[in-house]
Amino acid sequence: MLAALVLAAPGAQGAGLPACPSAPCASDRAPAMILAYWQGSDYGRLLSAVRRSGLSDRTPVYYGNYWGAGRPSRPKPPGPRPPPLPGLPNGRPAPILPLGPSVFWHNRKIPRRDLRILRHAHADARGGRIPPMSSLLRRSDGYRWGRELGRRFRDRIRNKRRHHSKITTWQFDELVSEIGGGPGAARRREVIRGVLDGTYRGRPELGDKKLPGIVYATQRAMATARRGGELGRFWRSVDQASLYVVGEEYPAFTGAPGGAARRESRGQRALGRASRSLALKYVVGMTPGQRMEPGLGGNVRRLSLGAVDGWRDGFVRARARQHPAGFGEYHFWFENSPARVMRGAVHSLAKGVRLSRR
Repeated sequence: MLAALVLAAPGAQGAGLPACPSAPCASDRAPAMILAYWQGSDYGRLLSAVRRSGLSDRTPVYYGNYWGAGRPSRPKPPGPRPPPLPGLPNGRPAPILPLGPSVFWHNRKIPRRDLRILRHAHADARGGRIPPMSSLLRRSDGYRWGRELGRRFRDRIRNKRRHHSKITTWQFDELVSEIGGGPGAARRREVIRGVLDGTYRGRPELGDKKLPGIVYATQRAMATARRGGELGRFWRSVDQASLYVVGEEYPAFTGAPGGAARRESRGQRALGRASRSLALKYVVGMTPGQRMEPGLGGNVRRLSLGAVDGWRDGFVRARARQHPAGFGEYHFWFENSPARVMRGAVHSLAKGVRLSRR
């Protein structure tokens, strides 16, 4: 669905960043913009918002939607295919792997010639249905099944690339709060560590190279970041597999933006205590704020769009002072999808990226 064309943002001084077929991208040295989760019919408004945001021509834009989490795609109607959609300026396509139920849990889809290679190499390729998470939390092989889930996502990326789709990297949703404690927390971490390792490494027998991706994390999950022990091993796997770590900072748009910025930055500080490398990958993750869902914060006081934009700009300015690796927005559905809402949210991201350059 994505074109290889890379467009320069209006007002940019150069021709934009070169296309990047696979992460890490040598040209991507400036803070990044990350965009995730929208309805296909709203993509044109998102594209327009990015083009009108004042985006620097040095800013890489990683963007993608979920794969495999919804209903199976309908067969394409007969006749000529519609032209591909234009890519976002400085675009880096990055589809999202959900941790929850998806088609990747059902079975493994690998062409026959690849299966023959795996069998000849005696590779650990687990076909069939992956046990549900509730079962994995009681088993000793959760890491291996998690690794298989990640490998299946890489199977999809590999097959798409063979058919000339431009996939730069991947996104993972998410390091859940449940890894922070409670029954099954350690085994859940093992499953997720397997997912990350499998997605990062893929199947080397089939020619997969290491591919770092974008990992989302809740505040409670980031609070577990440590240097040593089992938690240290978990966070080393996160560090190894990640291109960026998106901290989910979903404040309610109330009170002083600077105070909210200090509270929401605790995940960035926690990663810094565990690993300088992780801290340098930290991206401030936000949502547009008009969709009221538990845990997403946002415009709980029903402010005007102008007041929301002003509050968000203050929050972004305060967060940029800690020089994150970028800014991201998640969830452009429903009330977050109108053009005016998208423009305000993406404009704030572009401002945050400019202010946080190191």
